[in-house]
Amino acid sequence: MATELVELEGIASWAKVFGFNKDNNEEFHGEGGAYTIDVLLEKDQLDKLTKSGSRLKPKIGDEGISIRFKRKHLNPVEPLWGGPPKVVTADKEPFPGETLIGNGSKVMIYVTIYDTKLGKGTRLEGIQVLDLVTFESEEGMGGGVHLPF
Repeated sequence: MATELVELEGIASWAKVFGFNKDNNEEFHGEGGAYTIDVLLEKDQLDKLTKSGSRLKPKIGDEGISIRFKRKHLNPVEPLWGGPPKVVTADKEPFPGETLIGNGSKVMIYVTIYDTKLGKGTRLEGIQVLDLVTFESEEGMGGGVHLPF
């Protein structure tokens, strides 16, 4: 099986890449859920991904072209291919504790393109946060609630 590591630079949104905020939808992602991030890509970065053979389909929205990258929490083939992706700062230091990656953060993502029976697969391996936009929840928008415990 041939594998290739591809680096892509873009703008992050909906980053659920830590154990405490992963996407727990097991019906969609399988047991344990998955770590996901949507990345807005410029044309040259999208071309780079396409040339790698990745079968991920772009979503075209008002802001441009984005791709959702993911990594399963539990990989049924190889345990080392599961779990959270590695996340680091611009200086390649470990990303701080419970800090969230806010929408609009500039990131470099690292994905593995690998062979499968159905064609090329794509797995999120790591994220380097180049320019962090602090996540701020809005009251009533799923955040900002303080529990009494």
